[in-house]
Amino acid sequence: MDGNSLPAEHRAISAKLVRARASGRALPGPPGGLPDTLEAAYRLQDYSIGQWDDQVAGWKVGGVPAAYLDRFDEKYLAGPIFAMSVRRADGSGPTAMPVFASGFAAIEPEFVFRLGAAPEADRMYIGAEIASSPIPAINDYGPTAVITDFGNNNGLLIGPEVTNWRARREPVVVRAIVDGKLAGERTVDNFPRDALDALAFLRGLADERGHALQSGTFVSTGAITGVHEAPVGATSSLDFGDLGSIELELVSAEVQ
Repeated sequence: MDGNSLPAEHRAISAKLVRARASGRALPGPPGGLPDTLEAAYRLQDYSIGQWDDQVAGWKVGGVPAAYLDRFDEKYLAGPIFAMSVRRADGSGPTAMPVFASGFAAIEPEFVFRLGAAPEADRMYIGAEIASSPIPAINDYGPTAVITDFGNNNGLLIGPEVTNWRARREPVVVRAIVDGKLAGERTVDNFPRDALDALAFLRGLADERGHALQSGTFVSTGAITGVHEAPVGATSSLDFGDLGSIELELVSAEVQ
């Protein structure tokens, strides 16, 4: 996006958030003057993507909190996943995933698509979005704050492939264990409907924003068991039943 088409106060917000993310350090709170519409928040996000020194490898889809659904006529939101933040679980032990110490950090088990050249070539994996932001308690400031700060995303962990995802109709039991304790559990009995709904939203939003969803693009389709906040040093095991499991550890994103 041409910076001249963005209000000066929004360019200043972008610069503050990009600097904080580049350093891996938290902010004391949200920058003042955040956008008050989803459209303005996405324009700011697009501008910040242009200022970030990495390529977009995918997109996260999240939910607009219920408290804001009467204000915003949309139940989903999206943010970029950058190439250098994508990790593959190799089964040898927990994968290190960076987060902002003193900012916001959470673990979310999710189904992840890797788009093909056509929808019938899309592949699915179990995985985890690492929701993290320099803004402490970012979700308390609503969806425009989340969209503005790259969708509150700081990483994607890809686990085993779900090879039979189109044909499967059996329920999937997903459990999130954080530091040895059950943080969340859900039986997904409408698989893969929720994941496909999230993907459909993203396809429509990408068309509106002029983003090409090329073959190989990852799409993380939303938290299954909840948004599990956790500090630096936390370890987690995410169990997707017969589909497999992944392990991760949260580490500090701060640049030394």
